[in-house]
Amino acid sequence: MINLFIDSIFNAAKSIENIVLKKKYNWDKLFFEINLCNRSKEYPILHHQYKDNDFYFTIPIGLSVNDFIKYKIEIATFLKVNPDKLKIEYKNTLILIHINNNDEKYNYNDFCFDDKKGVPIGIDLDTHNIVYWYYSSANECHLLIAGATGSGKSVCLDVIVNNLIKRKNIDLYIQDTKLIDLYQYKNKCKYYGEGKNGIEDIMEELTEEMEKRYKVLRRNKDKKYKSIFLIIEELASFNPKVDKEFYRLLGELLAKGRAASIYVILTTQTPYAEILPGILKSNINTKIGLKVNTKEASKVIAGDYEALMNLRGKGHGKIFTGNCVREIQCFNIKEASTAATVNAPDSNKANRTEKTI
Repeated sequence: MINLFIDSIFNAAKSIENIVLKKKYNWDKLFFEINLCNRSKEYPILHHQYKDNDFYFTIPIGLSVNDFIKYKIEIATFLKVNPDKLKIEYKNTLILIHINNNDEKYNYNDFCFDDKKGVPIGIDLDTHNIVYWYYSSANECHLLIAGATGSGKSVCLDVIVNNLIKRKNIDLYIQDTKLIDLYQYKNKCKYYGEGKNGIEDIMEELTEEMEKRYKVLRRNKDKKYKSIFLIIEELASFNPKVDKEFYRLLGELLAKGRAASIYVILTTQTPYAEILPGILKSNINTKIGLKVNTKEASKVIAGDYEALMNLRGKGHGKIFTGNCVREIQCFNIKEASTAATVNAPDSNKANRTEKTI
């Protein structure tokens, strides 16, 4: 009897919840007015709603996602949003209507990151879980961030660098070719280089360090080394036909670095095959594709001419890891948060050799 009573309360609560959701948006009326039904006059039914952005519907036999897309303008008018903000797709046997909010921001400092092995990137827009970059994983080692001006590339890199700085037993090597975004981290690095100066010498040093580590690892596979991150801001500053030694060393580090705890982070505004040859791209297992302005750039990163063209910018992107693709909203980090990280006492300072070229 008690169980039946509890079940009746639960079912009543679910009924009230559904009434509230349908009262907020009268989908039945909309579908009736636009005649969105099958031949048997069966209409879609709201299955559940997540916040004010995601609406999931069960659909009767005879209807498909294309029937919803056909009435995209009417649905957008009903929801009082621009049709460009509306995304309609088939997901897990249901139809999902998603409202893209251009002003949606997930502030880095508003979250608690309990995964010590991963670097937080943003929020998965399907599951609403935090997305981490597991740099030490063979399936995710090395990272490329690509996107046009205004796509959120620099902010995404800021979040990553802020997180790495706070970790122990890590050395950062930064090559800041743009001389804009990374200068503030100069005193937090073991090496900071401006423009293209000194990068080949540093990469030669890292390659030699990698080989030394390999020799030890052959005798002792359990040996643990300090993680080294080489960050190159704007790969397009280099030309494969001119900077041949740079590309040779970069290929070495990408192909063999992970096992020696050496990782590479590259960024670019122009992700074209000319500056990102296939042999290099194949060794970068994690790619963050933000909004781009050309179909060719989208094809190079996403393997699809449209995948990155339709993003809204400001950190909205897709992350590619192995065979997995997830739509994400990258974290936004405030200038005050970055300043606090830069000005914080450096526990590893005594162990660092400042080298600026």
